[in-house]
Amino acid sequence: MAQQAKQLYEFGPYRIDSERRLLLRGGESVPLPSKAFDTLLVLVEHKSEVISKEDLMKALWPDSFVEESNLSQNIFVLRKALGETPQDHQYIVTIPGKGYRFVGNVREVGTNETGLVVESPSRSPIMVDEGLRSNRIDRVFSRIRRRRNRFLLLACVALGAIVGSVLLLRARRPPMHESDLVLVGDFVNTTGEPVFDGSLKQALTVKLAESPYFNLVPASQIRITLSLMGRSPEERIVSAIARDVCQRAGAKVVVGGSILNLGNEYVLDLDATSCLTGTTWAQEEIKAPDREQVLKRMGQLIPPLRRKLGESLSSIQRFDTPIEEATTKSLPALKAYASGDEKRAQGHEDESIPSYKLAIELDPDFAIAYARLGAIYSNMQQLDLSEHYLRQAFERRLHVSDREKFYIQAHYYDNVARESDKTIDTYKMWAAEYPRDAVPFNNLTMEYIGTGRLNEAIVTGQRALRLNPGYSNHFGGLARAYLRASHFAEAKAVCEKAIAEKLDNWSIHDALYEIAFVEGNEPAMQREIQWFEGNTLEGWNIYRQAQVALSRGEIQKSGQFFDRARTVTLRHGLEEQAADFTYDQAQYEADLGNRREARATAELALRMMPNSASHKAFAALVFARAADIGRVEALMSELNQLPSLGTDMNHEIVPCIRAAMELNRKNPAAAIEALRIAIPYDLGTPNDGLTMYYRGLAYLELKSGKDAVAQFQKILDNRGVVTTEIYWPLAHLGLARAHALNGDITKSLESYREFLALWQNADPDLRLLKEAKAEYKRLSAITSPHDVDMTQVRAPILRVPSKTPPRNSHEMLRVSLPKVFRAHVNE
Repeated sequence: MAQQAKQLYEFGPYRIDSERRLLLRGGESVPLPSKAFDTLLVLVEHKSEVISKEDLMKALWPDSFVEESNLSQNIFVLRKALGETPQDHQYIVTIPGKGYRFVGNVREVGTNETGLVVESPSRSPIMVDEGLRSNRIDRVFSRIRRRRNRFLLLACVALGAIVGSVLLLRARRPPMHESDLVLVGDFVNTTGEPVFDGSLKQALTVKLAESPYFNLVPASQIRITLSLMGRSPEERIVSAIARDVCQRAGAKVVVGGSILNLGNEYVLDLDATSCLTGTTWAQEEIKAPDREQVLKRMGQLIPPLRRKLGESLSSIQRFDTPIEEATTKSLPALKAYASGDEKRAQGHEDESIPSYKLAIELDPDFAIAYARLGAIYSNMQQLDLSEHYLRQAFERRLHVSDREKFYIQAHYYDNVARESDKTIDTYKMWAAEYPRDAVPFNNLTMEYIGTGRLNEAIVTGQRALRLNPGYSNHFGGLARAYLRASHFAEAKAVCEKAIAEKLDNWSIHDALYEIAFVEGNEPAMQREIQWFEGNTLEGWNIYRQAQVALSRGEIQKSGQFFDRARTVTLRHGLEEQAADFTYDQAQYEADLGNRREARATAELALRMMPNSASHKAFAALVFARAADIGRVEALMSELNQLPSLGTDMNHEIVPCIRAAMELNRKNPAAAIEALRIAIPYDLGTPNDGLTMYYRGLAYLELKSGKDAVAQFQKILDNRGVVTTEIYWPLAHLGLARAHALNGDITKSLESYREFLALWQNADPDLRLLKEAKAEYKRLSAITSPHDVDMTQVRAPILRVPSKTPPRNSHEMLRVSLPKVFRAHVNE
């Protein structure tokens, strides 16, 4: 039986030999990586069909999990090999949202149609009879041979020049581009000295991350990749598995190294290896005379390595802070810092604190270690501690890398100076300099949430998650942005994705608790309560339960939750957070009209943190609302000595204090004017509906029903801002009173019914509940709008005692406020 001819494919000037795995053009082989050839073969065999990305990836990697970027890289290589341009895809077409399709005119041929001539080495293709040969023929052939030899000589010279030019171009062509991912591997440590474990990798990571040219695979993504490979997330990335991890993470090059001890000196080696072929692209080696010189000598290796990988000389000169300044001179301090970063990447912020503190003990000038502690304590609502460490970092910022300087300055402006504009500008500059760094985009999300710019928060949150989908904080940031913007379905989907990826943290579960409350899903709320049990931030969830009880009018029950929240939080050593909860409780009591309880609770909070300027300012707001002008004056006298003013204070809290005092003076117009500056921040934090609510009360006092409706309706239109806040039910009551002022009895009765439904289980002796029921009863009996007695429809405006506050009391408010309500996480 004759052997079956092998199948070949032709399109344009190209031919595919599937048996020999060759792509030919004009008889010349076109070099292709193995997976890129497989990709082309699948597309050609299914010509004119749309093949989804999922099907392509299953066909190419049937037994492995890889990132979609691997497929994209293969398509890019193919298009380049086939001579396609970004404007002209004549063979491979992308079908948006679906996949790819091969559109070239493909012809299937067999070997008998190829037209190839295979010449036997033992037999000449032309046979000439020796008897017919003559001298004349010999002379002709001699001339032909001489001309042929001259032609061959010239052709060889030309070919040599062409080959030389190609080799020179290849030598000059950088092996990687800025968009290519780089995996930083672990060092092989044969010295037997544990101090090098983790510290050298950390130093290399810092130095490569300092350059905008390098796009590093995040540590969180490496952990996920290792888990998908069935390996421990803590496994070291060394040569045995480095290329496999590198390919699965979609990276192009893995950079690692080794250190060994030769007598009295150390030998350091750095190398960069292609993830696809295993080819070494760059290698550097240096010796250090002793342990203390290892970091410095390693810093000398990195710039030439960066140059060989394609970074420009000007970029290297600009972004090359001495390694001992960009990190630390102390190897033990760097090792401790690396341990802290590792714990933090796993979502264990509280457990990372001892490591960072040890790093500072070993090197008191370790600027970025101070900044890490400042960021962590801010996330844990320990704002005084946060301020302490960030001040230390800010004072040491002059000799760090540009990236670390951005980090330190942004956190300082946010948590110490509390100037949102400077914070946002710093993150924007950071993002412009390092456009592939997810950190500035995530933290911009938090700042936009704080200032009420919710649509912008969603955009930057999406960008951060795309850049680094393996970090729990980025899920939390985007979920919080969606939640604040009242996109509850999207927020819930992000949270559930984080849980599925095992990247959930407390902020994810806090968001899920709020969403469950909004949806009225009690079982889901209970699941989140159980998740927090035993957690360091268990007190935060109990605080949320206190808010929920208040929102339902269950005042006594909420008081029990507040007591528990304080107890549990203090048990975990979070004194400042416990005081924050107490101030919030006092504020809610004041806005419910419970003056005596509000004042007593505020005094308790002051005793808990007697020296905290920010807490004194927050207490001033409680006393202003509770009409205790004497205490307001005393606190303002102390705060007047402080030079610091922050965005929250200037645009949210100070206007609220002034408005509360003007309402007590029966001057609602002045209260409205005081709150004008807060309008752009109405949807921000720590506002959380406060400015809109106070503005609505002032319009009610002015008997301006239309304007009051607008303010209360704004609260109701932004449920994500007031998920568990008391201002959600109070806005319904305010809206009912505003509609009554307008003479719209139908809408007023509807709003009263909604409020009473929200407070159906409220404490029966609650003053606001009694007033609402009486007003609803009177309004229900009215048959005509003209019968409405406007004097019976009133807002819960607090009365001021006979003593009048000084006219310039608002000028004495000179301090920033804690961001008590900010339930989010910065990096």
